[in-house]
Amino acid sequence: MCEDGYMVSPTLDGRHTCKPCACPLSIPSNNFAVHCDRGSAILRCKCQEGYAGHICERCAPGYYGNPMAIGNSCKRCDCNGNSDPNLIFNECHNVTGHCQHCWGNTAGANCERCAPGFYGDAISAKNCQECECNKCGTSSCDDRTGVCHCKPGVTGRYCDQCEEGYSGFSSCQGCRRCECGPASHRPTCHPLTHSCPCRPGAGGRYCERCLPGFWDYSPSGCQKCDCESGYCDMHTGECLAEAATVNLCNISCDECIWHLIGDLRLSNKTLDQLKVGVLNISTGAAANDRLKYYNYTAHRLQTQFQNWRNKSSMMKAQTGELEEATDAVVLDIKQMGESESVVKNLGNKLDDDTLETFTLAEQLSTNLTDLNIRIEEMIHDWELYSVHQDVDPEVVRRNTEAAEEMVAWMRTLNLSPRVPIAIDESEEAHDLLRRIRQLEKKLMMTDGRLPSVREVISRLSSRLSDARGFLLKASSTVQEAEDKNRASVLKFQRKEAKQETLTQDYAAVNDTLETAQGFISETERTVAEVDSMVQNVTQYHAAIDGASQKLMDKAERLSLTDRDLVQQAIDHADDLDIQAIQLEEDLKESDANGFVQRAISAANVYNNIVKYIDDGNITSLTTLNLSQRAEDAITGINVQLNYLVTKSDNVFKESVSLHSEQNEVESEVTDKLHYIEETKETMDKNTKKLAEIVQDIKEIHTDRTPQRLEFTMKVAEGTLNRSAEVLQTITPISSKVEEWASNMQNNDYSTDAYEQAVVSAGEAVENLNVLVPELLDKLKVVEDKKPVNNVTTNIMRIRELIAQARSVAKKVQVSMKFNGQSSVEVHPHSNLEELKTMTSISLFLRVDPDKDPIEDRFILYLGDRNGKKDYMGLAIKNDNLVFVYSLGGEDVEIPLGSKPVSQWPAVFNYIKVERLGRHGKVFLTIPSHKSTDEQKFIQKGEAPGSDSLFDIDPNDIVFFVGGVPPDVRLPPPLSLAPFVGCIELASLNNDVISLYNFKETHKIDIVASPPCPRYKLAFSQSRIASYLFDGTGYALINNIESRGKFGVVTRFDIAVRTVANNGVLFLMVNGDKFFLLELKNGFLRLMYDFGFSNGPKLLENNLPKLQINDARYHDVSVIYHQSKKVILLVDKSHVKSMENPKTTLPFADIYIGGAPSSVLKSLPELSSVVGLKGCVKGFQYQKKDYNLLEQPGTIGISSGCPEESFMSRKAYFSGESYLGSTAKISPFDNFEGGFNFRTLQSSGLLFYTSEGSDELSISLENGGVVLNNRGTKVKSHKKQYNDGRTHFLVASVNNQKYSLLVDDKDKQEKKRPSSAPRSSSEATTRTFYYGGSPSSSFKNFTGCISYAYINRQDRDIEPEDFQRYTEKVQTSLQDCPVQRPPAALVSRHRDNTARPKQSQSHKVTRDKSSLPPGLMELKSDDQEPPGLNTESCYLTTNPRSTRQAFHYGGIANSRQHYADIPDSLSQRSHFSLSLKTHSSFGLIFYVSDVQEDDFMALFLAHGKLVYTFNVAHQRVKIRSEEKYNDGAWHNVIFIRDGSVGRLIIDGLTVLEDRVQGNNVSWHVSSPIYVGGVPPGRAQKNIQRNSAYSFTGCLKNLLLDGQLLPSASETYGVTPCFEGHSEAGTYFSEEGGYVVLDESFSVGLKFELVMEVRPRVASAVLLHVRTTEGYFTVYIHQGAVVVLVNDGTNEFFTKVSPKQGVCDGTWHKITVIRDGNIVQLVVDAEINHVVGPPNPQSSDTKRPVFIGGAPDLFLPQNIVTRKPYIGCVRNLTIDNNRVSFSKAVLVNGAVSIGSCPAA
Repeated sequence: MCEDGYMVSPTLDGRHTCKPCACPLSIPSNNFAVHCDRGSAILRCKCQEGYAGHICERCAPGYYGNPMAIGNSCKRCDCNGNSDPNLIFNECHNVTGHCQHCWGNTAGANCERCAPGFYGDAISAKNCQECECNKCGTSSCDDRTGVCHCKPGVTGRYCDQCEEGYSGFSSCQGCRRCECGPASHRPTCHPLTHSCPCRPGAGGRYCERCLPGFWDYSPSGCQKCDCESGYCDMHTGECLAEAATVNLCNISCDECIWHLIGDLRLSNKTLDQLKVGVLNISTGAAANDRLKYYNYTAHRLQTQFQNWRNKSSMMKAQTGELEEATDAVVLDIKQMGESESVVKNLGNKLDDDTLETFTLAEQLSTNLTDLNIRIEEMIHDWELYSVHQDVDPEVVRRNTEAAEEMVAWMRTLNLSPRVPIAIDESEEAHDLLRRIRQLEKKLMMTDGRLPSVREVISRLSSRLSDARGFLLKASSTVQEAEDKNRASVLKFQRKEAKQETLTQDYAAVNDTLETAQGFISETERTVAEVDSMVQNVTQYHAAIDGASQKLMDKAERLSLTDRDLVQQAIDHADDLDIQAIQLEEDLKESDANGFVQRAISAANVYNNIVKYIDDGNITSLTTLNLSQRAEDAITGINVQLNYLVTKSDNVFKESVSLHSEQNEVESEVTDKLHYIEETKETMDKNTKKLAEIVQDIKEIHTDRTPQRLEFTMKVAEGTLNRSAEVLQTITPISSKVEEWASNMQNNDYSTDAYEQAVVSAGEAVENLNVLVPELLDKLKVVEDKKPVNNVTTNIMRIRELIAQARSVAKKVQVSMKFNGQSSVEVHPHSNLEELKTMTSISLFLRVDPDKDPIEDRFILYLGDRNGKKDYMGLAIKNDNLVFVYSLGGEDVEIPLGSKPVSQWPAVFNYIKVERLGRHGKVFLTIPSHKSTDEQKFIQKGEAPGSDSLFDIDPNDIVFFVGGVPPDVRLPPPLSLAPFVGCIELASLNNDVISLYNFKETHKIDIVASPPCPRYKLAFSQSRIASYLFDGTGYALINNIESRGKFGVVTRFDIAVRTVANNGVLFLMVNGDKFFLLELKNGFLRLMYDFGFSNGPKLLENNLPKLQINDARYHDVSVIYHQSKKVILLVDKSHVKSMENPKTTLPFADIYIGGAPSSVLKSLPELSSVVGLKGCVKGFQYQKKDYNLLEQPGTIGISSGCPEESFMSRKAYFSGESYLGSTAKISPFDNFEGGFNFRTLQSSGLLFYTSEGSDELSISLENGGVVLNNRGTKVKSHKKQYNDGRTHFLVASVNNQKYSLLVDDKDKQEKKRPSSAPRSSSEATTRTFYYGGSPSSSFKNFTGCISYAYINRQDRDIEPEDFQRYTEKVQTSLQDCPVQRPPAALVSRHRDNTARPKQSQSHKVTRDKSSLPPGLMELKSDDQEPPGLNTESCYLTTNPRSTRQAFHYGGIANSRQHYADIPDSLSQRSHFSLSLKTHSSFGLIFYVSDVQEDDFMALFLAHGKLVYTFNVAHQRVKIRSEEKYNDGAWHNVIFIRDGSVGRLIIDGLTVLEDRVQGNNVSWHVSSPIYVGGVPPGRAQKNIQRNSAYSFTGCLKNLLLDGQLLPSASETYGVTPCFEGHSEAGTYFSEEGGYVVLDESFSVGLKFELVMEVRPRVASAVLLHVRTTEGYFTVYIHQGAVVVLVNDGTNEFFTKVSPKQGVCDGTWHKITVIRDGNIVQLVVDAEINHVVGPPNPQSSDTKRPVFIGGAPDLFLPQNIVTRKPYIGCVRNLTIDNNRVSFSKAVLVNGAVSIGSCPAA
């Protein structure tokens, strides 16, 4: 056996050595395989993480390096989390490691800095933002600080202006220094005009020369010319006839430029003269003449400007001529294009010349570049030498002579002979240029197409390489699985041999039992003799009692026999679990993408099944061994009985001796007669105990034990048979994977190979669908035979793995290819009731008209197996997509003729068929891969009959795709040829569905017809990366600190879109510490506890910013700052901050969108948390994104975010709610509407619209449905539609009749009255309502309405989206809570159907002894006649709970007291109980003396059980090794026998401890505390955090085998309820109350708010007893009453809601008192009362009782004294929240913090 990374290699001498794997090189530095082997002459390598390829020759995606280079290896790409998240495999270059796609405005080899033009922290904060610098004046921007680095001469913070003395900013080349000449008044030019002020005679912009008429330039200016003409040479002063011309144009200029220069020169001259004149201006006549001269000059300049304008007009005319010439040139070009055919003959030659020319051009470009560099160097040198005058004059002279000679030689050259050659070359060059331009255009077109081609090739190449790697690893894994299967076969053979041995042992057991029968008969005779002898025994009864006690101990130890065998079973189960975990880890390591993991997970399941079957066999053998041990126990009992017989003989002899001395002690006998009678009673008890033992022995008789053993053998045999069947089912998986491996070795594979793996796995799953349930039943029987926790855990894990495999199969988004003979039967919808009203199926379909001509073909069918009942189907008929359905026997065909199938592109097209009642639609969407533009087509139809429901039989429904097997008959419209092409299912009624969740496949050949790949981003709706949560799944990120440590600032970001009212966003839990961000009633709610002394921190507010369930995406951020402050941001806006004691985040894992039920049940604060229904666009930790689908712990979420997920098609109405919207409808002349409804109420308004006094309504009256149109009523025949079931109705109105149809059976019609007015033919926009209305006199509906539709005139018939309605009053758009009531529940009958009047008031004054007016009609509970139930409740008073089990916790001292401790407890005790908890700490059991010197306790510490008691000053302390706070039931026995203690858990784990010391006095006193202790107790002997109550359940508390009597006192303990729970406080039917602390006062002025959900119609809610009187709030027969007594007068107010407060829903009660005025608000109904003025003062510091009160405190004349049963939450007094966990007293059966859900 070689170590990892080595393989066995034979040597020349026949031996075997271990050589390094050549993966890729056989040297240690380049061996990157975990292990390798050589099969069929090919080396197979299992690569380490980060390596890929057949021999690990390249780096895996996400890694870089060159494994083929010696000493090189693959390293993980480090792009600092800034790579493009949309590019999964190309994070960095696979060799250099340079990041290729930096994201978020970052750049660099590792994306470690911000990109040019951006600044910020690219690594930690990831906040690169654009620099604010001026782009024209900035050379660069600092990528960290954003500081702008300016170009030369530019300044300013943003480089937006020139420096002082610089100009030219607009050139964007930097600013140039503006230096004035020596004749200027200042060294630099003016900052605005950029000109210089000159001294006299100097001119130019920079004063760099003399003006015309001046000369001798110097720093003092220029001298005026002394000439008659006024002009002279500006350098020598020589007189000139006219001004010298200054040539300012040193290039070849056209005539236009020269004219312009001349005009500018003249203007400049004039301006200079004007400037001199202005400077020399003076007053007087000379000045006047000068002004006249200026006017004359200005007029002349105007004339010259006009001349220039005329010239401009001429230039425009010339431009027109040029345009005409251009048109002629264009025409010539066209003519040249027509002669292109001639030029094509020269194409080949031109191509060659082109290549040569390109080469020469490149060489020329290089030469020119070098020449340019040399010229620049020469210019630089020249400037340098010209400035510094360092050149030798002799050198200059020689160079000048050489240059002159070279020029002379050039002039003598005669190039005329070469002119024709040059002309020819020029023509060829022109032709070549034209050809090049044509090729350039083609090249540009080709380049435009290359990116998409490169992208497809890159994607295909990546998938090919990944698929090859995956299949290599899959082949290796399957080889291992095959080896294990062979081992399983060997085990199976061994099990057969063991079965034969078992048969032989069975025969031996029968013989043993026959022998035992004889022993039992002899024992019975012996017992009879003992009974006759013990009657005369008086002084030795203690010995017999001791023997009886030993016999009981012996019986108890029967359950502990053969501990070694049980321990072996435990070890074996642990080994199996380790192997399962290792296999899962191997799969995860070999699967970078997660697809293959999902594909092979099914095979993994069955490997585990085989292992667990072995456990089942071991358990069967263990059961047999236990039976044998039972026989051994019988033998032990016989030995014990023989001992008793001997002991009895000795007693008899001693009694004879005593009888001989009777005469001597006759006087003493009289004194002890009483004692003897007591002894006889004791002997009778012992006799009964012996009789019970004998009866128990009889029960282990041969007539029953053989049956048990025979049943055990059958179970074992059945289990082995099932094992063989499972192995047979797994064998095809192995063969299929071997086939894949062979294909891969021959390079015969495709990118869809991994999808084939999924298909085969799915086949195996379905083949086991029949075997697995039977196998689970067998394992369940084995599980019940022996309480071995490891076996139970393994069986539960099998169930869990099977469920996960089915879930994976359901969400596989891969197509199947149908070849014209194949078909697939898919599992139908889980809730078939929802399909009856509306059925919607969506799928992706691909056909290729070029390869497979379009013919009439079948696509899918949903209906019964014989095609005789209602059905839906899809087909291709006459080149059209056709939607077919039948309701009530009439077929409907809806062809989509607007887009024939033959014109479809050969890609996946999206198809959706939808049926709502009788109305059907078919949708087609054809994607566009170039943009988001898509082609959409739609066609609608309608069934001709009146039937609207899809009548399906759950036992006969089938769902076939692609075709059907021969034994299935299709209806005639679908009897077509099977489909040819690819199909991928998408959804069924908006639930994800897949072809791989199939029941059975027919002729599906994955090898011959591989699945078609689908481009997932082809449709615009799929291009946004998001995750869909359905309320059941969640994402789990393990060890979140591995991506970034918790720092000074820790940040979590999540983008959420939802319409749900409740749901968790993310949750972190560690023991009793947690951090929860959730939606509660539509608002964000934040609660966390890191072990704070004052309890959890809560952020809960109804701020508009916190409401995010509006179907839009919202960015929610939580920042933990400085380990002491939590900051909540919503949409990047600060909302709230909370501070806490400085504590580091104590978490490692984070749940998103939900959590396992075991986690949610671990803490009371999490008991009401539900999963999120909605979409999450992204989750970030420390600004780093996570792909939630790739996390190993993610379960039950999918990609995408369909808009249908945010449509609310169901609504729940509470009797006070309604929905309203507007539409173009004609309700009185042309109307059709339909919907589902479900209710328990006999009356209620379902639909309503009106116009003036005209009304159209659909309502429920006395259980029947009524359509009312303008007073004409159509009533249903049936009157029991309030039965809690779902019913569908269709109401229609036309010009002939009014119709009402319920459930397709109850149809009623009435002719339209001739007197009915006719409305206008045009529909108008009207308001309509569901569930009630704000104006109708009929009471609102209580129940659910779903899948509603009406015939709007402005759009097609489709389900109403209640989310879009403008009026939503107290309506829940989530799940419907109405359920069918139990048969024993009496329906409520309420006479008052109208709304109660509001703002009623009473003003009363009466004598203290009389009842207040209005209370006379309220009979007290004691006065109710028996059997009359005036007000029944929707919820029962006793929610479903575990029998004889109690729930503890909620408060620190939740407990029960048990009195009457037996005396034997001081010597020995044997306690047993069953425990279920999630708590890590808490007290379970405690008893002690008064001083707590002697004590005994059982408690939890860090989830482990600790049993301890004292022996004098020493302690016995036993701590379990395992944790038992897993939420499962565990059996615990704790025994104290003197100085020895034993702790037995689940009958398997036996722990023992003892100390030195015998006969030590140990006494305890009553009571025994269970679940907790009174405040301050037990802390002397138990660690502080375990001295408080644990949270969990206990049952079956026994002392010495007997149930303890009922608890004498109870504090905060309720039955252990089953099912879901929610936040609140529950008052159980056993009775209890809560007393608030004195900080809450209820005096003359206060406001009290509470929410209640009663389970009883009459009870006390709140009571305060004052010195003068009392204040009481109670409910009576469903009404809420407030009763006030101020010592002299008594007054009250009452509100009676329509449905009462006992209807199973939450009700908000508000009580406001201000002196003698009391106002009561129940939900939206208000009432108040005005009492006598000047009420007397009240003592406000009196206890406030909630949920009831002791009878001593309650007034005598109150109509009910019953304690409250039900839930209470959100109690506030004067806007201060009341925390029941901090109450002064919680007495009785009250559960703090948790309520059973309705």
